[in-house]
Amino acid sequence: MRSIIFLVIAVGIGSAIIGSMAIQFFAQADNTPQQMDLEKKCEKIASEGFKIQVKYSEIDFDKMPKEDADALKYLDDLWIKDCVSQLSPETLFNIADRVERDYYSGE
Repeated sequence: MRSIIFLVIAVGIGSAIIGSMAIQFFAQADNTPQQMDLEKKCEKIASEGFKIQVKYSEIDFDKMPKEDADALKYLDDLWIKDCVSQLSPETLFNIADRVERDYYSGE
């Protein structure tokens, strides 16, 4: 069961990255202040989602308390809609790296 979940996550991330790359290819990147605000928003979304994932890292999604599972699903939907569709894959990886580093460093 765990390997299926990891496979689904990997396929989802791969699809999201490819979609993000396609959108970035066709979109202009002249709105730097707006992009910085979006990056901050996405970092907050990623941070909240990461906290929930770490809290339940030893159990399956189906066994999470409903409230946390719903929150994680909501954050995932926001991440895809607001972040993956508008930011470059490199920016997304940088955000994920910062969130993980900040979490484990205690910030």
